Amino acid sequence: MSNKRIYVGSGADKDFNDLISARDAARVYGPGTTVHVAPGIYRETLELDIHDRGISYIAEEGAVLTGGYEIPYNSTSPVSDDISKRFDVDALSHIRVIDLRTHGLTYDDWGPLCAIGAYQTSSRYDNAPQGENIEVFSGDKRMILARYPNDGYLKLDAVLDCGECNEFPPQNYWTQNRTKRNPRGGCYIIDRETNERAKRWCEPETAWAFGYFFWDWADSSTPVRLDTVNRAFFPKYVSNFAARAGALYYFYNILEELDSPGEWYLDRENGLLYVYPYEYGDTITVSVSRKPLIKAEGLSDSVISGFTLTNTCTNGAELTGTNITIERLKVSNVAGHGIVASGSRITVSRCHISHTGRGGIYISGGDRETLTPGNCIVTNCLIHDFSEVYQTYQAGVCISGVGNTCSHCEIYNSPHEAITYGGNDIIIEYNNIHDVVIHSSDAGAIYAGYDWTAHGCVIRYNILRDIGGDGFHPDGIYWDDGLSGQSAYGNIIINVGKNSFLVGGGRDCVVRDNIIISDATPISYDDRNRDGFVHGGWARQSCNTPESKHWENLRIMPTKSRVWAEKYPALSRYLTDFSMVDHPDFPVNPANSVVENNIIIHPEGKSLSLGRSVGDYSKIGENPVYRTPEEAGFDLDTLTFVTKRDGFPEIPVSKIGIIAE
Repeated sequence: MSNKRIYVGSGADKDFNDLISARDAARVYGPGTTVHVAPGIYRETLELDIHDRGISYIAEEGAVLTGGYEIPYNSTSPVSDDISKRFDVDALSHIRVIDLRTHGLTYDDWGPLCAIGAYQTSSRYDNAPQGENIEVFSGDKRMILARYPNDGYLKLDAVLDCGECNEFPPQNYWTQNRTKRNPRGGCYIIDRETNERAKRWCEPETAWAFGYFFWDWADSSTPVRLDTVNRAFFPKYVSNFAARAGALYYFYNILEELDSPGEWYLDRENGLLYVYPYEYGDTITVSVSRKPLIKAEGLSDSVISGFTLTNTCTNGAELTGTNITIERLKVSNVAGHGIVASGSRITVSRCHISHTGRGGIYISGGDRETLTPGNCIVTNCLIHDFSEVYQTYQAGVCISGVGNTCSHCEIYNSPHEAITYGGNDIIIEYNNIHDVVIHSSDAGAIYAGYDWTAHGCVIRYNILRDIGGDGFHPDGIYWDDGLSGQSAYGNIIINVGKNSFLVGGGRDCVVRDNIIISDATPISYDDRNRDGFVHGGWARQSCNTPESKHWENLRIMPTKSRVWAEKYPALSRYLTDFSMVDHPDFPVNPANSVVENNIIIHPEGKSLSLGRSVGDYSKIGENPVYRTPEEAGFDLDTLTFVTKRDGFPEIPVSKIGIIAE
């Protein structure tokens, strides 16, 4: 094995001044080689594969991989007279224009404007552009396409036509529309004040709308056709779940609305970029690369450490392989996720992810069919200010597969979820989560759902604090739509908007030995699957026929195999005979769960909210309730009890969160 060291950077003492040449040389020396990267700006993607097995890349602080194109303020120009009349007079002196073509960029670099949002439907339309949009930054801070209003949201005045949507009203599914090409978008009514403002837009055909057109967990965007005579707009792309009066939205991509610091607009035909910098003199960075800054396929036995990744229109790093350590990366200002990794024995440690367009760290590994663990770990990472473009279902950490762990992370400042997970034997422990799910009510800080077979997952020793935002009331730990086989213990949950725990109709779950301090519902456990199956409740279509989703998923997983039966005996006993609907082992029933010994501190003495059949099928034990922390003997400053409580296990508070070096 080689002990060769290769040095990259500018200067006579360096072996190479670019990463690709250094990589090619390292491949010659083989496993055991270390490539040391000096501080500097590297405008390239580090691409690795099976030929880089055993080779490590160690970067010094200040080694930056970037896909951005920097334009100094003194390379910008004032707005020309012929277009200046379209701008607000107070904003005009602040707006600068950049001819991207003079900087070597072409239409192929910036391309058309593409839809954003977790539930956007552009893929259902012929010739609709797909992909990530370019991004613009002022002084290293993400700018936004010129929009109205500058902050907050408008509200739909009314809905004339929902379009050919997939669901309307809620739980009424228009199945014939799911595969329909070019569905009709509909017609929405604008409030009078906004309609008057829209009359001054010289090119209304450039306008788009972004919003939560029905549910606050489903964001999407669409080009629009305005009809100011009738105070209406017609979305080109249908809203998947229809639309409703009062839904939140805003208009964007409108030149006249470039009137606030941090906004930009691109004349795509002529390559003219108009910007209103956050500060006078800011350098403008245009992010045009569609490549991850680190990309590894089939890598093994390697360490990647120390790089700063910034300004790409996709994920910061994408890796697949075995026995890889990714440590001390700083990822910011990328349009996608910070780090995406899959394989086995992958560790992501001490990374700092912030200001991403989507999520933070997405990791998967293991094989569910054989229950082979992936042994992938996300640990000691700081993740914040993510999901800045896509507003829902972009997690700080997404962890899936079998036998993977998220531990000792701090996650905060996001409109939606902090951690989402799926699979078996997932461990979520010692994380400090706060100020998330700021802009949604039907969502959870830690979330998973829709899987009767996801047994073996454990959520323990986490702190969840201040979950929700102004006018939004979400959940803390949310096991949605029948999720089963989960355990949660030793968590401290403080100030959650709606339910500190929401168990959504599942079974074989344990909620024990947690501390809950909130003026909302401490623990809600409903029986939505049974109610849907037996009484035709709202969740019926997920489980009331052999072809429905829950039964289909159950058939896919080898729950009767030896390895599954030995690991999850309760799951192996699930009955599929619909005549056995009242039997505890019929999976729609909220059976074999335990909710006990949770200490609840609620100002009104509120305790549990249970579905009508939960108590018949599961053990609901003692869950002592107090009205104040003082009454419970709990110290909010140290998050510990003043005196040890008999029968309540000590929570290792000092170990929660990032471990200091």
